[in-house]
Amino acid sequence: MDRTPTRRQTIAGIGSAVAVGAASTSASASAGPTDAVVDADRDAEDDYPLCLYKANDDGEWHPALPINVRARADGPKSAFEAVEDGFTGLGNLEWTPALPDATAKAWDPEAAELVPPDASYRRPRLGDEWDHVHVWHVDDDRAAIHAHLDVLDLTASHFHRGDHYGEAAADVVAHLTGEGWTERTPYDIDYGVEDARLERWGETGDSKLEY
Repeated sequence: MDRTPTRRQTIAGIGSAVAVGAASTSASASAGPTDAVVDADRDAEDDYPLCLYKANDDGEWHPALPINVRARADGPKSAFEAVEDGFTGLGNLEWTPALPDATAKAWDPEAAELVPPDASYRRPRLGDEWDHVHVWHVDDDRAAIHAHLDVLDLTASHFHRGDHYGEAAADVVAHLTGEGWTERTPYDIDYGVEDARLERWGETGDSKLEY
């Protein structure tokens, strides 16, 4: 599959689709998520994927994590390239793309498939709760970022789980503003998920960055 045009042409339109599989009771891991969340009343200028999905033991996909940082660039670099620059190079050696990654994906409605991030970075440190970042190329002007802290959990896949979204988003924003990005405040994201899930997520750290 040639994922580059798929990302540019379809993830950018994620908000224009209606909820996928909302009326179904189950879905296989190769089909759509059971609770795909999209913004049906999107503004094309502000359209970003909303959630990461994970499959449960029955192979059903559900929204699991918020895509909580949005990045927009109007200069010669694409938003994705500018975000990548913020996590790579000799000045950013504390971030690494080299460690094994997790299995959460974002939903691409036109291609009708779940897609992994275009880039992922961790910031290792002694002990628990490493910053972990996933980035998607939405289009030349926009990139979508999910940020969480890796919390040690021996019962979970990869022996950790994502948590503390607000703290992780604040870390990412602080890092990227030091790399030339500007934060727009205040900023809120409507994820479209049920209140119970929002309560479990806690503070999501919704942020918008401009370059």
